[in-house]
Amino acid sequence: MASNRFVQAILFDVDGVAVESELLHLLTFNELLQPFGIHVSEAEWKARFLGAGSATVMQTLFKENDIAEDSAPWISRRRELYREHVEQGDLQPVPGFLDFYQSVQKSGFPMAFVSTGHPTSLTATLTCLGLKGKHPVIDVTQVTRLKPDPEAYFLGAKTLRVPPENCLVFEDSPIGVTAAKAAKMLCVGLTTTNPEEDLKHADLIIPDFQGWTIQSILDAIGATKFL
Repeated sequence: MASNRFVQAILFDVDGVAVESELLHLLTFNELLQPFGIHVSEAEWKARFLGAGSATVMQTLFKENDIAEDSAPWISRRRELYREHVEQGDLQPVPGFLDFYQSVQKSGFPMAFVSTGHPTSLTATLTCLGLKGKHPVIDVTQVTRLKPDPEAYFLGAKTLRVPPENCLVFEDSPIGVTAAKAAKMLCVGLTTTNPEEDLKHADLIIPDFQGWTIQSILDAIGATKFL
């Protein structure tokens, strides 16, 4: 458990933290690539592709299956298919997230979303949650190195004008936790997507946001609000 740390800002990952979207991402890849005879299992997705970004996933699958086509149009189609599913109501928030978000907002903490996702998918997701345009969003187009590199989290802190060591991150993936800790940030891991043992480097591990407020999280990790 962390101790004697001051928190000035909150950084949320999106997939698996704000919304239960990982299986929807997997579904859309499998739907799109079915004509090629490609099917990725849930176990393979979690082991190999979680948080990797659409371009990396598509390029890897094309290479491994000897598909010579340009992957770029297929990446765009996959994002559009995901957006369509979101607009059809196929996406749900992580249990307790919206109530937790309200507690953070009432506390006065500045917030940002830090994701390896594409702007198209993130816009659809945040619109679904009613949060589009309310906070800065760091996406895959703004960084040169993806998680587990800390670049995205450093950019999130810079955008909010807060020192990295005074940021509290919420993540669901091992590479996300690694990125947050590499940025010297406090990190809460959620087991919405991965088992607890995969998130062992987080300062606190919780199943979801049900029953938590930002103050109870701060108390649990021994940190203090500082605005």
